[in-house]
Amino acid sequence: MKRTLINIAILSTILGTGMAQAGGWDRSGQDTSIILKEGNLLEVTSVSVKPNITGTYNSTAAAAANNVTATGGVVPDYSFTTFGFRIEINDNMSLAIVQDTPFGAEVNWTAGLYAGTKAEIKTSATTALVSYDIDNVIIYGGLKNQSFSASAAVPLRSYTIASTTDSSLGYVVGAAVEKPEIAMRVALTYHSSVSHDVTISEIVGGVTKDATILSAKTPSSFNLDFQTGVAENTLLFGTIRRVNWTQTVLDPINYSARPLKKFTQDTTSYSLGLGRKFSDTWSGAVTYGTEAAEGVAGGPLGPTDGYNKMGVGVTYAGEQATITLGMQKINLGDASSEAGGGAYKAAMSGNTALVTAVKVGYKF
Repeated sequence: MKRTLINIAILSTILGTGMAQAGGWDRSGQDTSIILKEGNLLEVTSVSVKPNITGTYNSTAAAAANNVTATGGVVPDYSFTTFGFRIEINDNMSLAIVQDTPFGAEVNWTAGLYAGTKAEIKTSATTALVSYDIDNVIIYGGLKNQSFSASAAVPLRSYTIASTTDSSLGYVVGAAVEKPEIAMRVALTYHSSVSHDVTISEIVGGVTKDATILSAKTPSSFNLDFQTGVAENTLLFGTIRRVNWTQTVLDPINYSARPLKKFTQDTTSYSLGLGRKFSDTWSGAVTYGTEAAEGVAGGPLGPTDGYNKMGVGVTYAGEQATITLGMQKINLGDASSEAGGGAYKAAMSGNTALVTAVKVGYKF
């Protein structure tokens, strides 16, 4: 019973990914649940996100001069792949390796006042974890090696920036409590912030500036994951994720008096799902998730604010292979965008994103 119901909870991880500019720059959700599973495993998850993020420019004099009111699409489609590997060392200890894209962002305004405004944040992380299991209490932790780079173009300020890629270390610690007879597990995982120093090149008003060092930090976070059987072959599961985004500031020396990007609030996201085993091999689940809006006007690098999402998924579990398919519809919160001291404004509303994901697992 424990193993079957926990297989249903695979859907909670695959349906928790793919935030299209919501929750700051969250991408993978920093899932490390493979360390809590059973046996020797290899997992590959592929996620595709298709945002539909548009808006209109306010009726300011500047907007009228450009004779354009629609923003067009401002966030391109994107995808990422996560790899996980787990091996049991002995009856009490296990080792896991996770390769993911914890954070990322890309905007590209193609029409109107912000035309040509672009930005891209890239990260990649490899995390090595060790767990120790005794009496249904699991302690786990390890190190992560994370890379980071950034680039942006802001025509309104005649400014561009490009950085090198830096790799730095962070750490992960966590603990889980299980009650196998009711398929219950509660796990709390902490991911440290990771500091990066990247060399940047800046062009201001057509003049190339001397290379400088930009210090940037990706945020620390907490993931609280839970699951429990609520009836025979039925599982309730969910996640609370807290990300300390106010730790993240991009403030290149030659940009302006204000940072290129600064988050005004930390975020807490919630998801809840119900899974059901239909047969020895098939199970399905539905999920709901939400994150509150900040309610603060931002710049063109943050075109949405908060979200609500609904997801469905199905899992086929064979003797060795497990395949999970999931889909989410995300309703992204309205956002206003200001630049130039409020002279340039855009209102983004009615935006959505479609997330599709496939996870393939293999026991060996």
